[in-house]
Amino acid sequence: MIELRHETADLLHLGFAGDVFNAAAYLARSAPSSAVAVEFVTITGDDPYSVMMREAWRAHGVGDTLAPTLRGGRPGLYLIRVDGNGERAFYHYRAESAARRLFGPDHPASADDAIAACDLVYLSAITLSIMTGPARQRLLRALAAARARGARVVFDSNYRPSGWASAAQAAAAISEALALTDIALPTLADEQAVFGDADEMACVSRLRAAGVREIAVKLGPAGCLVAAPDEPPLRVPAVPGVTVVDTTAAGDAFNGGYLAARLGGAGPADAARAGNALAAEVVATPGALLPPVPRRADATERFPLWISD
Repeated sequence: MIELRHETADLLHLGFAGDVFNAAAYLARSAPSSAVAVEFVTITGDDPYSVMMREAWRAHGVGDTLAPTLRGGRPGLYLIRVDGNGERAFYHYRAESAARRLFGPDHPASADDAIAACDLVYLSAITLSIMTGPARQRLLRALAAARARGARVVFDSNYRPSGWASAAQAAAAISEALALTDIALPTLADEQAVFGDADEMACVSRLRAAGVREIAVKLGPAGCLVAAPDEPPLRVPAVPGVTVVDTTAAGDAFNGGYLAARLGGAGPADAARAGNALAAEVVATPGALLPPVPRRADATERFPLWISD
């Protein structure tokens, strides 16, 4: 989406961000550049801001070859307001976003095959919230095909109440996605709002019962709880002494750092430490994304990620 954040009460900074894109950018930033290629699956418009948005993706090392352009389409937009403690509030304007046609009749069938050929596929509950029911079912079929070919599916059950008719509707859609999830990266507050989990241990138990093998529950300033396959859950503390400026995209940064470390061969606990370290860097700066860093163009593996416009 277009991101507008306040620099002063009446001066806004223009950027481009969104939960799954943020994770894609942080994965591309943190992963070995010669081993990982990140592609973004979405639909954009053809207006000047959509063109600028695609340029921003590429600057962050995220490809757009799986993102068709819809003639006359427009991007979604959101504004960030941050309080004195660095906690953010979002105000979304995205009813006409081109990305709402994701996996609908306008989305080419070639996207399904491209997804099925990838090694890792990442999406969030915000991805699900912008899609129609039939589009979600098409997405789930693509995920099942990807897993059948050996891909891992990663899911962040990122919950924004404004995207759903009710928490029960969100729970039903999230549960369908969890049935196809290999790595879950939820935030405890979201799980409590949707599923009523008493605490992080209850969250891990519910996700394990759903068949998820690897879990990292994000706990904000308390760090995270990691549950690796066949191992007891382990608490990984957050980086201490961080001055919080803006918590926007902290969870997305954790996810990108975690996945980059796992793809690099780290175990879940060390990956969580890497995720916490990147999140600490992000909350100490304003906005969702750190400035892009140069990446080599010789990546060999492909990881498509969905937009959460």
